Amino acid sequence: ATLDLGAFLMRGTDLRIRYWSEGCARLYGWRADEVLGRNLHELLQTVFPIPTADIEAALARSGTWVGDLRQRTRDGQELVVTAHKAIRHYGNSRPSVVLEVITDVTGQRQAERALAQSQALLQTVIETTPGLIYAKDRQGRMLMANSATQALIGRPWQEIEGRTNEEFLDDAAQAEAVTENDRQVLERAQALEFEEIIYQRGQPPRTWLSTKSPMYGIDRQITGIIGVSVDVTERKRIEEQLRQMINELNHRVKNTLATVQAIASQTLRGTDPAIFHSLEARLRALSAAHDVLTREAWEGADLLAVVEGVLKSCGGIGNPQFDIGGPPLRLQPQVVIALSMGLHELLSNALKYGALSDQNGRVFIRWRIVRDGERMLQFTWAERDGPRVVAPVTRGFGTKLVERSLAQDLGGTAAITFDPDGVVCTVEAPLHEVAASARVTTLPRVGRLT
Repeated sequence: ATLDLGAFLMRGTDLRIRYWSEGCARLYGWRADEVLGRNLHELLQTVFPIPTADIEAALARSGTWVGDLRQRTRDGQELVVTAHKAIRHYGNSRPSVVLEVITDVTGQRQAERALAQSQALLQTVIETTPGLIYAKDRQGRMLMANSATQALIGRPWQEIEGRTNEEFLDDAAQAEAVTENDRQVLERAQALEFEEIIYQRGQPPRTWLSTKSPMYGIDRQITGIIGVSVDVTERKRIEEQLRQMINELNHRVKNTLATVQAIASQTLRGTDPAIFHSLEARLRALSAAHDVLTREAWEGADLLAVVEGVLKSCGGIGNPQFDIGGPPLRLQPQVVIALSMGLHELLSNALKYGALSDQNGRVFIRWRIVRDGERMLQFTWAERDGPRVVAPVTRGFGTKLVERSLAQDLGGTAAITFDPDGVVCTVEAPLHEVAASARVTTLPRVGRLT
């Protein structure tokens, strides 16, 4: 009775069912009285992995056969079963019968197919990726390396598997540097990026950007590292060329500004000294703005750095007469120059006539990001506690430069108010017009890469 709970059956050599266990009834959906005498494979719509004649020949030859069959249940569900077949001969008195023990392996085979597909996909990705993909255990022994990695090392997999950097890399210093980077990933238990210089026999060195991450086992313990490396040699060469071009451009711009200053000095010699000094100061302010951008490779500059550069001539942001505050904001290059020149005009006016002409005066410089339909930058220069302000009858060059040129370059508005308590300049501009794009962070070299 207990055995009857299993899925097994007995059929004749004519394929007609002679015995049908309770386990078969549960598996396929037919009761024993419904299937006895029926053709087994017609009933279950059996699909064989090989011709049925070969299976019957194997049974006759060895007495057993084991294999997977595809069959259908009473309600049409497809099953994959492993059939263990054994033939029994009783001589001439009784016909031979075939005993079959059936095991439902549908879920197992589906999982195996899914796993095989995943492994095939992973292998395809690993082998077709142009970069290096590799895995090492905690001792640094190579567990896996794609074809690109093997080609770079210059050895077949048989000479790499289970070996460390020191064993398959020719350059000892190079092996030590790579091992040190691997060790840091294990110690910090986090993904890290490195620039690694790899030497190949008879070829110039190449630079690889390597991303290495901890590899975890099923117990969530770190078992090693897995890495992906991309060849960035050409990118580094282009970056160096660009740096040289920018340095040359900066040098020429400085020379040009120096030439302009010399021409202005000669042209204005003998004229009103105030005019000469005013022009000279503006040229110095323009040169200072260029210095700020030069340090940042003309990709933009932080607003605070721009303010600091303008105020440097009178003590900088450490001067207690200045009260400065605002969120971090990186400005586009053209905005850096425009804002620097505008702030220079405000500073010059404050030193001559405004809050900075009095030791008790103060200047409040504030900026913030607000949402008014769209995100806006609001920048304010406000003077307090200085001499009483009298509004000018006409707008001078400095005022026009701030209100017109600055507003135009920032794509917003700029206004100077000559309040009796102190000059106030307010600038508003759409954030997308002034903010630089996200800055690219230079990846640090970790470890000794020479």
